[in-house]
Amino acid sequence: MRVRSHRTTLRTRLLGAAAGLALAAAPIAASAADMVEGSDWLRRWDGVKLTLSSHTGPTTDAVKKIGAQFAELTGAEVEVIDESWTDLLSKHLADAAAGGGTYDILTWPYIWTGHYVEGGLVEDLNGWFAMADLADPRFDLDDIPEAVLEVYGRYRGSASPNPDGLWSVPYKFDVYLAQYRTDLYEQAGIVDADGKAKPPETWAELLDNAKVLKEKFPDMQPVVFPLAVDDPMVATFLPMIAAYGGTIPIPWYDGNLYPEFQNAPGQEAIAILQELTEYMPADVLDMDYDRVNAHMAQGLAAYGLNWNAYLPVLLDPGSSQIHASVAFDGTPGGPAGRFSGLGGWQMGVSSQSANKEAAFQLLAWIAGRERGVDLALAGGSVARHSVANDPKVVEAFPYYPLLMDVLKGYAARGMDRSWAELQRTIGVGLNKILLGQDAMEGLNETAGQAFDQAERAGYSPSTTAARP
Repeated sequence: MRVRSHRTTLRTRLLGAAAGLALAAAPIAASAADMVEGSDWLRRWDGVKLTLSSHTGPTTDAVKKIGAQFAELTGAEVEVIDESWTDLLSKHLADAAAGGGTYDILTWPYIWTGHYVEGGLVEDLNGWFAMADLADPRFDLDDIPEAVLEVYGRYRGSASPNPDGLWSVPYKFDVYLAQYRTDLYEQAGIVDADGKAKPPETWAELLDNAKVLKEKFPDMQPVVFPLAVDDPMVATFLPMIAAYGGTIPIPWYDGNLYPEFQNAPGQEAIAILQELTEYMPADVLDMDYDRVNAHMAQGLAAYGLNWNAYLPVLLDPGSSQIHASVAFDGTPGGPAGRFSGLGGWQMGVSSQSANKEAAFQLLAWIAGRERGVDLALAGGSVARHSVANDPKVVEAFPYYPLLMDVLKGYAARGMDRSWAELQRTIGVGLNKILLGQDAMEGLNETAGQAFDQAERAGYSPSTTAARP
């Protein structure tokens, strides 16, 4: 962002001249727009208060800074409410049911999308981006990977009011990645033709590596995955079931929510996971993302999986014993290819906002291409090609280019209203299998429960087939 040296003085003069004028919907004067490059499309929003509801974390902290710039340029008051993510869905739904209109911009993890779209909580942004007098002409939707827009913006299920609608844009970009110790791999002889550490390309190859690492370093854990029940278990299983042939992008069920994870791809994926757990910590079924990240940072494992949001800890000399030897890669693949799991959050304009035009401009300002690098460097997780290839971003976060590359193959969790319940059911079912239950019995039992949950939520899995 380029800011001229006379910015403060000019800002003061402009605000003084604007006092008492009704400029809430007027474009910014040209002299003010020149203060910040790329802000000439913004309107004045004096007297308008905009509230963005989100979760605590680095991305929201970064958004606060970008939102403050919007407030300074437009005269709007911008409030970013950040609180525990566990409370957000219930608060958003309760406010919508009461017709409160408390929020102007809503953020949510994509796994809750069914609630927001089916419930009519958010606007279809396609029409808004078509408004030349409101939209950022340099927003550049094409700079956002299509895979990300598909997961973080669309809602394709049979219950969607518009499968081609754009209900949101990325807010917090999460990709499931591998981390590995180059020093241990090289000492164990797991190297390429140049003698450099060679991470596994397939899950079967990872299992072979684990056997070599265990023999070479008997006191070291070759592998560590987040496998705690619910979210971590499902996030880890996601790229595995996709690699063995699960339907892309959502391998859990079809458009009618008929369960599919009990079929051959799920059977093969759980079989390889069972073998891999023999080379993990004894308490791995209790390990969430934080514990896995700490395990890697303390130098206790050679290879792990986690979301990219956790990786800065591994690069920090003050918190990581492996900062000089850690490297990153996509998750391994299988017979059907190599797929990375997507997580993360999105944001949309509340359908109950009293200031939708101003809210849309704030959303476009936060997510626009020209703020992407600043947002990333401030701690946000940005899903843009231009950001991933920016030298300053790559220097700070060397795994960024990998985030774009792995999107050549991607998989997602569910997005319907029953997913939160279903995810826990799948997590519990997989946990039982890893603890010793027969795999076929466990998968079919879990699929039957998933069928029932979909019906209770008002979907029609029986349209596809009878209950598993």
